[in-house]
Amino acid sequence: MKNDVAIYKLKHSQFEKDYYQYAPHMNQDDFCFYHFVGGDPNETDKLIEQLHTIKNERVLLLGIFRFPFQFEGKKRLETAIHQYYHMKEICDTVAFFHGEGMLHMIQSDTTVVEANKFFNSLEDELVEALENMVSIPGEMNIDVQDIKHFITQSDGPLFLHTIERDSFDQPLKNLISAPYLPDNYADGKQMILNIGYTQGVDMEAYRQINLRLHDMFHKADLVKLGSYYINKPGKQFKITLLVNGIEDPFPKPEHFSKTSTSTTALWFKKKWEGLFKKGKEGKSADKSSPAALTHNHHSLGQEEKA
Repeated sequence: MKNDVAIYKLKHSQFEKDYYQYAPHMNQDDFCFYHFVGGDPNETDKLIEQLHTIKNERVLLLGIFRFPFQFEGKKRLETAIHQYYHMKEICDTVAFFHGEGMLHMIQSDTTVVEANKFFNSLEDELVEALENMVSIPGEMNIDVQDIKHFITQSDGPLFLHTIERDSFDQPLKNLISAPYLPDNYADGKQMILNIGYTQGVDMEAYRQINLRLHDMFHKADLVKLGSYYINKPGKQFKITLLVNGIEDPFPKPEHFSKTSTSTTALWFKKKWEGLFKKGKEGKSADKSSPAALTHNHHSLGQEEKA
């Protein structure tokens, strides 16, 4: 059976521009990533309203949250922590990035423009990892329902990461870890593992990498194991890890209050309801060409391209 899924990516800073364009095409089986950089207290109400607006589409909502840099001050971090918990409350799951860790990945003389492009590319890799997981068929498939069920099983944040290597002659933790990613991913409760392999991979290499991965994630239940062939020469693995149930990066603030609709948020909600009413009316008329920001509409029945 052909199983189509569209994957959308929306940024908080471009929400007014993009959501109205994409909303008429969103279906219940689709995924929507929402990206937010925390720290600005003036953006909290809009964050909450935008997330609720997307949730009304009944898509699976995955938040991508970036914590601020240390040099931005303690107050921005405190604000970001509250915003993180608001996002976690509304979204189906949240994946987070440490802004300070991103700084360790660039040279000090990198321009601000180039640095931001690089930071965005790191976050885009998370979206691409999920796209590849649901769109590339293999001997053992991981489908959309597998991932949806997995995500809704835990209220903790999500770890989603892909590594590509032709050699694993160093500890896996060194290969998987990065300063901008959660550092407690190996303590997750559940895991989906997807392993791609090229033409030269032999059974012993395949056995060894499985053993090492299972040993590293011995605390997690393996919910689904996928494998697929990459039609390329050489001996290379492409491994995607999806882990849930890890700990939050910061404790929930003692005085954190659950999402409430403020006067500003009410105004914002009424504004969006009016703007999107016309778009909703055309939703059933055209579902054939979803215009996702990632420009991908995946068919799970499509064959893998070489």
